[in-house]
Amino acid sequence: MKALDELAATLQVDRAELADVIGTSVRTLQRKVGDNDRLGSAASDRLARVQRILQLAEHVLGDTTKAAAWLTTPSRILRDTPLRMLDTDIGTQRVQQELHQIEFGMPA
Repeated sequence: MKALDELAATLQVDRAELADVIGTSVRTLQRKVGDNDRLGSAASDRLARVQRILQLAEHVLGDTTKAAAWLTTPSRILRDTPLRMLDTDIGTQRVQQELHQIEFGMPA
């Protein structure tokens, strides 16, 4: 759970929002912490996906603060916040595409 809490702090979002993105509930997280248990494989994969996209955004935008702000701000192009789109593979692909367009200066 340390990775989830660190990522939530980096993105400046609450644990509940990040839990929703990775497909688990806050109650499940609380229970797993109490039991000293790990996230399930699907939630772990989604958490790794968010971390990977954050790293890509840091590369494209130049630093963590800008990347976190971009991920948590509604996008006119994506019609949602990029972070909220990372709960599916298709949404993640759209976010990656948008980051690549920003990186290479291509029109949307």
